[in-house]
Amino acid sequence: MMDRFKAFLYAIKSEVWSQSSGKAALTLLSFLIILSIVSAIMLPPNFVSVWNDPKPWGIKPKDAPPQWAAFFGYSCAPHYEADLRGFRYVLGISGNEVSLKYTLTYNLNSKSFPQGIAIKIDGLSLVGVQSFRIVLNITRPDGVTVPAVLTYLTTATNGSIAITSIVLNPDTMKLAGTLITLYPQLLSVVNLNDIAMNYPTYLFGTLTNTSRISPLNGLYRLELLVIIAVPRIATAADVNNIVNAFRDSQDFRVAVIGTCYGVLGTDYRGRDIGLALFFGLPIALLIGIGTAVLTTLIGLFAGLVSGYYGGAIDESIQRFIDVLGSIPLLPILILIAVAVQQAYGANPYKPIIMLLVILGTLVVFGWGGLAIVVRSMTLSIKSEAYIEAAKVAGASNWWIMVKHIIPQLLPYIAAQMVYSAPSAILTEAGLSILGIQHGLPTWGGILADARIYGNVSYWWWIFPPGIAISVTSLTFVLLGLSLERAVEPRLRRV
Repeated sequence: MMDRFKAFLYAIKSEVWSQSSGKAALTLLSFLIILSIVSAIMLPPNFVSVWNDPKPWGIKPKDAPPQWAAFFGYSCAPHYEADLRGFRYVLGISGNEVSLKYTLTYNLNSKSFPQGIAIKIDGLSLVGVQSFRIVLNITRPDGVTVPAVLTYLTTATNGSIAITSIVLNPDTMKLAGTLITLYPQLLSVVNLNDIAMNYPTYLFGTLTNTSRISPLNGLYRLELLVIIAVPRIATAADVNNIVNAFRDSQDFRVAVIGTCYGVLGTDYRGRDIGLALFFGLPIALLIGIGTAVLTTLIGLFAGLVSGYYGGAIDESIQRFIDVLGSIPLLPILILIAVAVQQAYGANPYKPIIMLLVILGTLVVFGWGGLAIVVRSMTLSIKSEAYIEAAKVAGASNWWIMVKHIIPQLLPYIAAQMVYSAPSAILTEAGLSILGIQHGLPTWGGILADARIYGNVSYWWWIFPPGIAISVTSLTFVLLGLSLERAVEPRLRRV
């Protein structure tokens, strides 16, 4: 069998690589495998929970096209984030209050308005304090200062304040009232509720002669004031503790949320679609290759045993395949997915369990067709004279199957396995689009979210995962086409 296997590998090397489709397929497959390994290594351990949690994406643009869309006519307001943990600040001490003042600038040069302003705080722990207050003021290019654009106040419990994860946004009604005070002529154009709902338009805009709001381009000055009150007159030790608490926090940043972001844009939560494509690659290959390998092995074994032994064994296996073929796969998958979701609830391992359940279901219902073909081929091969000679010579049944039958099935089995991989990938994507989602960042999951929360104009949300699925499927299809010569000897080159 080893000689036959070596000959099979040589056929792949000589026949597949000699064809342009084979070169393209092996090159693409190698690239996808290497990229998936890199993705699996770089995957953060908590990425699945972060991906499904809206808080970490609260300061990212929502439904934003990629940055390079500006070259094709999109008007992109720049996205600006500043990590304040390493940012310069001005320290102030007044009685029992310690203040940190951060001064930032934002340059708006666009025909679009930013989506908003936000401050993100993660893992901040203040001990021995009374209160923690944030005030953000903005001075516009026309010299007008909009005070208290964003405010936040929290008091200590037992002398300590712990902020695990929070995204702060403006109090829109309060900000709208401030803007009306600064620009009373706005009331002649819109009402207070409209300003509150669309505050970035008025905060970063100016009223034109045509009573329309246009972006006010120029340099904006953002002044963020952090004020911490301690129970007594502030000392140097208090200052050190406060400064170290902010420096050691997991995240502390301010953002002016733009309208374009990243290499592949964002979805409705502000999640980076590029990250989902990158970290979804090993999942797609696992589903495709894993399902293909398992269904091929089961189908090979079942078809081989059924065709070689015949009788009651053959009848039992074939009738079982008939039963599987008569059961509709989609309703079964829906029932299983709903059962798993209800059984595991908020279990952190639920996405992995659901993925394995979906993969297992595809395997259980996917091997029958291959088994039928292998059975028919086995029936033909076992009637050959050399098989009868091997039996006369005393060879066991398993020796005959392994030594004489399986080597002749290998080329066809390899081709079938290659062709079944893209089918599994497309099936998983289709299930996600239909609502059977496991929670992992997969390409089908992105398309499912695009169907539910997006629209046809969000091309960056639809085309990248669609192209990724197409390229991966094309890789296996090209590999299958190039294997035709290995499967059919009459196509081999002389």
